[in-house]
Amino acid sequence: MSKRVLIADDQAEVREWVADVLRDLGRSAVETSRADEVLPLVEEMGEALSMVLLDLDFGQDQVGGMEALKRLRAAGHQLPVVILTGKGSVRAAVDALKAGATDFLEKDAHVEDTLAAALSRMDQYAKVVKENQRLRAELRGVKEIVGESEPMRQVLAQIERLGPVPRPVLVLGERGTGKELVARALHDNSPRASGPFVPVNCAAIAEGLLECELFGQEENAFDGAPFKEGRFDRADGGTLFLDEIGNMGTEFQQKILRAIEYKSFERVQGTETIHVDVRIIAATNSDLQEAIREGAFRADLYDRLAFDTVRIPPLRERGQDMAPLARHFAQRFHEEVAGLPLLEFTEGALAAMRAAPWPGNVRELKNFVERLATRVTDARIEASDVAAFLQPVGVARSHGGDPGVGSFADRVAAFERSLVERALEASEGNRRQAAEALDLSYDQLRRLIAKYEVEAG
Repeated sequence: MSKRVLIADDQAEVREWVADVLRDLGRSAVETSRADEVLPLVEEMGEALSMVLLDLDFGQDQVGGMEALKRLRAAGHQLPVVILTGKGSVRAAVDALKAGATDFLEKDAHVEDTLAAALSRMDQYAKVVKENQRLRAELRGVKEIVGESEPMRQVLAQIERLGPVPRPVLVLGERGTGKELVARALHDNSPRASGPFVPVNCAAIAEGLLECELFGQEENAFDGAPFKEGRFDRADGGTLFLDEIGNMGTEFQQKILRAIEYKSFERVQGTETIHVDVRIIAATNSDLQEAIREGAFRADLYDRLAFDTVRIPPLRERGQDMAPLARHFAQRFHEEVAGLPLLEFTEGALAAMRAAPWPGNVRELKNFVERLATRVTDARIEASDVAAFLQPVGVARSHGGDPGVGSFADRVAAFERSLVERALEASEGNRRQAAEALDLSYDQLRRLIAKYEVEAG
C-alpha cells in the first residue's frame, strides 16, 4: 500500500500542519496550492499516491476543489479523495461526496484522530477497489460495456455464466444497444478467446450472395469467379457472429441450421464436405416469435440458436447508466480528437437526456455527445444545451410547441414542458415518481406543472 498522500490546499499553514500529522501517522505528503494541478499530479505519480486530501475553496478566479474532483472522476481515476473542510462548509463537503468524493474531514483540533481513521478507511477502500479490478479482469471482454444499472448487471452476469458454455447464444436488443459488444464479450470470456471472432451483418448482404459469403465458393463457381473462403472457414476454432439473423430468407435458414447442427457445409459449387469447430452467436432486433408465427423464420432454427438468450435493455430502461455512458463517450472523443473540450454534464443536462426517448439507443447517444463536443463553446453542458442540440436531429419531440422553432427561450421552455409531460406519462401521473425520474424535488416539479399548465392527471 502506497504511503504518499497529495495535499491540495491554497493555505501553506494548512498544508504544513496536515503534512506534519501525516508524518506522525507514517505517511509522506506531496503538496500543491492549486486545484488545477491535482489531475496532472495524480496522472504523473500514478500508483505512488494512496489518497488526495482536497480543499474546496482556492480563492477567487481559481479552479475550485469541486472542479478538480470532477476532472479526476471524468478522467477515470478512482483514487480516494477526502475533502478538507472548515466547519462552515460541511454542506459543500456533502455535495462533494455526491460528486464522487470518498470522505471528508473538518479542519479542527481533532484532525489527527479523524485523519488516522480516514486513512484506515481509505486503505480498506483501496483493497476493495483492487479486488474489484481483479474480479473484473477475470470477466474478459467487458471493458467496452459501460453500465451500472441493475439491467446491465444482469447482462454482465449472463456473459460470465454463458461465456464458457460451448453452445449458441441469441442476443436480442433494439438497434444501437450494443449487440456486437455483448457477442464479443461472450467470445472473449470463453475458451475460444484466442481464436477468431468473425462478424457477419446478414442484413447488409444480398441473400443471393449470403451463401458465398458464409460458406465460400470454389473457383469458377460462376464465370471467372475466383476461389473464396467463407466466414465459417475463417471462424474455425472461434466464434461466428451472425448479426440481424432475422433478415435471412427461410430457404437459406435451412442451410444455416444444417451447418450449425452438423458443424459442416459445402462451398458453392463444391462437392467436399468441410468440417469446422465454430460457436454461433446470433443477434437480432426483430421479434422472432412473431416472425415464426408469420412463417418468416424457422422455429427449429430459433430453437437451435436460442440455447440461451441475452436481452440488452434499451437506453430508456437504463436511466442510471446515462451519466457514466455520456462521460465515457466524452472522454473517448476528447482523447481521440486533439483540441476538443472534455465535456462536463450538469445534473440538469443528465435529467434532460434521461427523459429523451433515444430510439437509436447507445449508438445515438454516442453520436450526440460527439456532436456536442464539436459545436459547444462551453464544456459545461446544461439542460438548455441538451434542448438546443437534441431537437434539430429529432431525438425528442415536445407535446406543447415545437422546440425547433422560435426564440432560444421558447425552445428551452418547450423542451422543459416536454420533459415534464413525458415523465408524468411514464409515471401514470404519479408526481413523486416523475420528480424522481427528472432528478427534481417535488416542489420544483409542481412549479413546472403550474408554469406550463401541464395536465398532471
